[in-house]
Amino acid sequence: MKVVGAVADVSNVCWSDALPPTGRHFPLLERVFLVRDAWRRQYGERAPLTLVADNSLRRQLSLEDQKRLRQLEADTELHFAKTADPVLLALAEERGLHVISRDQFTDLRRDFPWIASTPARFLGWSTDGGTVRLRPSGIRPVSVQVVSRALEGKDLKFHQRLDHRNPVHQRILSHHWRCEDETCLKARIWPDRLHDWPRLNARGVAVCTGCDRPVRQLGPRTRPRSFVVADLGTGAEYLRFPVGEGDALEVGRGELRHGINLASAEVDAPADVNLVSRRHLMISVERTVGNPRVTVVDLESANGTVLERGKSPRHLVAGEPITLQEKDRLVLADAVTIRLSGQQHFSDEQQQLPRLGTAGGGRTRMFLPEDSIPAGS
Repeated sequence: MKVVGAVADVSNVCWSDALPPTGRHFPLLERVFLVRDAWRRQYGERAPLTLVADNSLRRQLSLEDQKRLRQLEADTELHFAKTADPVLLALAEERGLHVISRDQFTDLRRDFPWIASTPARFLGWSTDGGTVRLRPSGIRPVSVQVVSRALEGKDLKFHQRLDHRNPVHQRILSHHWRCEDETCLKARIWPDRLHDWPRLNARGVAVCTGCDRPVRQLGPRTRPRSFVVADLGTGAEYLRFPVGEGDALEVGRGELRHGINLASAEVDAPADVNLVSRRHLMISVERTVGNPRVTVVDLESANGTVLERGKSPRHLVAGEPITLQEKDRLVLADAVTIRLSGQQHFSDEQQQLPRLGTAGGGRTRMFLPEDSIPAGS
């Protein structure tokens, strides 16, 4: 009989306060041994167990646990990676292993579609009367929008160092920003307010993603909707951008004043993005009682825009406004796709449009950017 094997997410196990000492949220290597023992009790002493850990775990553990970790590394198949999740999922897929983790792996569902189809291979844990037991972790199917929301949160952390669950970072996400560096390309394209969020530098100061100079905070941002751009051929997402409620922007190829350049050197755009017109599409987000309504208009593009809705795709008539629904997808020039993201970054206080005064820019308005705020302020 084939002996079942598993791969365990060491960092996820070490940080779990559902393992003894329960309710204590700090990394403890002993929890790995508890899970290993539970695995052997339930699946046999010979059942192989592979361990995968984040590199950061080495410095998070106590000195004593760091010594025990080195011993564990000598006695067990233990892999370290900058990010453990993709590595352990790849091992599980290659070897047909179970996965021991409480993570739902939402942000990796697109790369590992087998997750949703084989939920029985994913095990979590519980502590009953001091005894650790492994149980199904409860993997369940999730929508494209939920996956997109997870990916966007991950991108914010990676590129902007912003966590939308952090109250200080929420303040940054909920305001408009302006770069006042005259030499910055982004500041020249977006002189009134930046279209994206700033990035936190090592000192926790909000800076422009184009020039790394401190940015100026303006008024509260209206409720934005986020959009995802992908290569039609491969499905690979390469750009996300927000549009605030009450705002509009042009989407196309080239440097657009208050627009989104799908062929920007800052992103890894597909080669056939050159088929997109310079001024291809207008996107506006209208204020409504419920969720903001998104309207798109083809701007007489050379190679057209297709709206994919269910099984009935249709070519947009130039100049005709179309309301974009949650599951719709736009195909521009048979080259790139645009759809709504599931992510919305806004707070309850964001009810009024910021006052632009004389700072409004042209026919398309974007977010406003007041003083640069450091993280933790």
